[in-house]
Amino acid sequence: MDVFWGPHGHLLLADESQLPLTIGIILTLGIGGQWLAGRLRIPGVLLLLTSGILVGPVFNVIQPEEDFGGEVLFPIVGLAVGLLLYEGGLGLKIDRLTEGRSVILRLVTVGALVTWLIGWGATTLLFDVSTSSAALIGAILVVSGPTVVIPLLHLARPREPTGSILRWEGIVIDPVGATLAIVVLDAILEESQMGSAALQIGVTLGAGAIAGAVVAGLALWVLHKHWVPDHLLNPAMLAAAVVAYAAANSIAPEAGLMATTMLGIILANQHLVPSNQLTAFSEDVGHIILGTLFIVLGALVNLDDLLGVLPEALVLIGVLVFVARPIAVWISTIGTGMAFKDKQFLAWMAPRGIVAASVATVFSNTLVEEGAEPVPELVPIVFATVIITVALYGLTATWVAKKTRVAKIEPNGVALVSNNRFVVDLADQLAAAEVPVLVVSTSHSVQRLAFSKGLLAYDRPLDSHDLDLTLDGVGIKKAVLLTDDENFASLAAHHLAEHLGRANLFQVKPDIDDDDFELRGRNAFGALTYSGLTAGAQASGFRVVNGSELHPDDRALFYLADNHTANLVSEMPAPDSQVIAITPSTSQP
Repeated sequence: MDVFWGPHGHLLLADESQLPLTIGIILTLGIGGQWLAGRLRIPGVLLLLTSGILVGPVFNVIQPEEDFGGEVLFPIVGLAVGLLLYEGGLGLKIDRLTEGRSVILRLVTVGALVTWLIGWGATTLLFDVSTSSAALIGAILVVSGPTVVIPLLHLARPREPTGSILRWEGIVIDPVGATLAIVVLDAILEESQMGSAALQIGVTLGAGAIAGAVVAGLALWVLHKHWVPDHLLNPAMLAAAVVAYAAANSIAPEAGLMATTMLGIILANQHLVPSNQLTAFSEDVGHIILGTLFIVLGALVNLDDLLGVLPEALVLIGVLVFVARPIAVWISTIGTGMAFKDKQFLAWMAPRGIVAASVATVFSNTLVEEGAEPVPELVPIVFATVIITVALYGLTATWVAKKTRVAKIEPNGVALVSNNRFVVDLADQLAAAEVPVLVVSTSHSVQRLAFSKGLLAYDRPLDSHDLDLTLDGVGIKKAVLLTDDENFASLAAHHLAEHLGRANLFQVKPDIDDDDFELRGRNAFGALTYSGLTAGAQASGFRVVNGSELHPDDRALFYLADNHTANLVSEMPAPDSQVIAITPSTSQP
C-alpha cells in the first residue's frame, strides 16, 4: 500500500482517496433507490438495504467501517437517526389527531412492554445466548420507526384514525425503545439490578424531553424576534436539532433521540413561526439521511452471520408478527371503541427500521469496546428482522388495508384552481361525468356560484391544513391551475404540490406577452394559452363530445375514462372517446 505525507504532516494512505468515491456511491444508491422504489411502488427501505448488502459484503465495493473509521461512523449514525426523528416529529400535528390518543399512549408503553417481554422470551428459547443478551435483543426489536412506517402508509392509505395512530407510534416508539435498550445494555455492562430500570428509563426520557423543550423554546423566541434571516432559518433549526441531541446525550446516553423528537413535535404544534417553512428543508435532508444510513448499515452486514441465524430468526419474526403485535394491539385498544377492522390493520403493521438496525450496530460495537461478553447474534438477528418485516409488510400492507376495508378510495379527482367564473362551468361538466372535482378559488363570487350549482368548492385559506383534508376527502389526484394571477398561482402551486406532488400539478400556458409569468406546473393543454381558454369559454363554452365530432378549430381538454377519471389530453383523442372540449379564439393554434 502506497503512503505519502499530507499537507499538515499527517501520514496518509493511498486508500483514503477511495473515501470520496465511497461517499458518491452511497449517495447515488441512497437517492436512486428511493426514486426507483417510488416508481415500483415498493418500500424504499427494502431496496436500500439490498443495495447496501450488494455493494458491501457481496461485492466488497465499499467498507464503511474502514472507509470512515468506527470511532467516527457510529456517533454519526446515532446523530443521523436523531435528525430523522426530528424530521418525523415535524409531521406530528396534535390537532389532526382527533381520536386514538389513548391508543398511542398505550402502544408506546404497555404495548412496548408486551413486545419486549415476548421477544425476550422467544429469543431466550430460540438462540444460544444469555438471558441478559436476549433481553437486549428483545428491547431493540421493540422499535418500529417512521422511515418504514410512513412510506408503507403512503402505499396502503389507511383511513383515520388508524393512519395517524401508526404514524405517531412509529415516531414516538423509537426513543422509547432505544431508551429501553440502553437501560438493558447498562444493566449488562454494570451488572446492575433490573429493579432500577424504571427510574433510569424515566430519567433518560425526561432528560431528552426537557432538552428538546428548552431548545425549542429558545429557538422559537429567537425566531419570533426575527433575529434569524429567512435564508438561514432552516440551517439554524437543523443546528438546533444537533444541539438538542448533543445536550441530551451529555445528560443521559441515548436521550438525544427523545430530544430531537420532542423538538420536532413542539415546532410542529406552535403558532409563533410558520412550521411549513421548516418542513420542506427537513424532508429533503431526511431523504438524504435515510438513503445514506440504510446503504451504510446494509454494507456492514456479515452475510455468513446473517445466514447462520436465519432459521431461528424466521421463527422469532413469526412470534413478533403473529403473537406479540396482536396481543400488544389488543391490550392497547381495550375499551376504546375502535372498530374491529381498524384493530386488524393495526395488528398487521409493525415493521422494524433504521433505529433498530443502527442501535444494534452501535450496541454490538459498544459491548466489544467495554470488554463485555460479545453477542455475535445481535446484529444479524436484528438485520434479518428488519429485512424480512419490511418485505412482509411492504408487500402485504396495501392488500390487507383493502381486505380489512380501512383503505381510502384511490384518488382520481381533479382540482380546478381559478378565480375566473368559467371554472365553475368546466367543473360542472366534469361533475356531470361523475368525475370527483373540487373548485379551489379565493374569489367569494366564484365560491358562491360553485355552491349554487351543487359543486364542491374550497373556501378556506390555501395555507391551512384544511386544504389537505379537503383534497383527501374529495379524492383529488391532480390539480390544474387556470389563472393569470401569478401570486395566486404561486401560492396555490406551493401548497398543492406538497400534497399531490409536482408530477400531478398542471397549469394552462401563460400568454405569449406575459414574460414574467412562469409555469408552476406541467403544461396542461399544449399551445393553448390562458387568453385562448378564457375566450373559448366565453364564446362556445365547454361541451362533452365524441372525438369524431371535434372540428379542426376545437381543442380537447379532458379525456373522460370509463372509471370516472379525467385525464388531460396531450394528443389527438381517439374517435370513439368522450372529451371535454372548447373552441378557442382564432389566434390560438
